[in-house]
Amino acid sequence: MKCFTIGQLAKQTGVSRKAIRLYEEKGLILPSIKRSEGNYRVYNQEHVFCINGIKQLRSLGVSLEEMKDLVVIFKKNTVEVEPHLQHLLNEKLIEIDGHIKDLQILRQHVASFLDSPKEVFNQIGESRIIKNKQSKTDTTS
Repeated sequence: MKCFTIGQLAKQTGVSRKAIRLYEEKGLILPSIKRSEGNYRVYNQEHVFCINGIKQLRSLGVSLEEMKDLVVIFKKNTVEVEPHLQHLLNEKLIEIDGHIKDLQILRQHVASFLDSPKEVFNQIGESRIIKNKQSKTDTTS
């Protein structure tokens, strides 16, 4: 089985050394058990597989804490992981749909504002100037 130093593992997976150490600390990947002759951590292909899985889950919006819950479930009973992950991803979809709805409302608001006559822009500019003048006179009084 091919072995990697932390630097090689980082290069192979496209994540930083710091991220690998964080994944170990959070229990998302097994810590390196082996050490090289120079006392460096030694990783294997299983670590590559796990980190690529973490990257895939991150791309789906799953947080490290949520992944930690999945790992706990996986360790107890591998059969329960898939339904839990499906539930989690369904929640992510609902959350994303909410963000999209909010952004669509914001977009409509901005578009309607841009469609307003120039007088509206002038009024905004004038009100800002008036507010600035008032705040200056308030501070000098």
